[in-house]
Amino acid sequence: MRKTKAEAARTRQDLIDGALRCFDRQGIAGTTLDDIARSASVTKGALYWHFTGKAEILRAIRDTVTLPIFDRMDVTLLHKGDEDPLERIEIFLAAMLRSMEKDRAVRSALSVMHFKCEYAGELESQLEGARVNTRRLVEGFVKAYTEARRKKLLATGLTPRAAATETMMFMSGLLRLWVLDPTAKGIRRDARSAIRAHVATKRSLNGARTAAVAA
Repeated sequence: MRKTKAEAARTRQDLIDGALRCFDRQGIAGTTLDDIARSASVTKGALYWHFTGKAEILRAIRDTVTLPIFDRMDVTLLHKGDEDPLERIEIFLAAMLRSMEKDRAVRSALSVMHFKCEYAGELESQLEGARVNTRRLVEGFVKAYTEARRKKLLATGLTPRAAATETMMFMSGLLRLWVLDPTAKGIRRDARSAIRAHVATKRSLNGARTAAVAA
């Protein structure tokens, strides 16, 4: 019997979820396609109907993390108006933390991508996708910092490109360390205050006084 589009989509998602469980538990190299099929409770033939192999599944897992980030970037980071663009950057970074706290799949996906994947052989191509996503995020930060400079909120001597690059490094490092921290006593406890401190270093003295008055 031919499956409906909804059923096919459900099977595909089951495979992604099953693969994520396997990858997180065994690592990508230690996971076979048979493992994934069993974890998803589908046949290996069904797996091949949706995916050509582990590299394509990993790409789908990456999309479950990155696509919501870009949606959030479009809505929050790049939303122009009277709002303080530096506040929007802080809100964007804080939203990243909330998604980590609330969504186990996001936590697992980042754990797999950062710590349980050897980007060699068939998985080497995944690095280019990561580079593209990084450049896209940096450009989003550049636009927000450019708006901050236009509104005289950006610290003197700091270019939007340099600020954006530093924020990208900060975000990447924060998420990586957050995944590594299994408790709420270290990085996870101090993450929000670190975000506030990071954005504060980008603000001009005049912008800082304006923000203090508004608060």
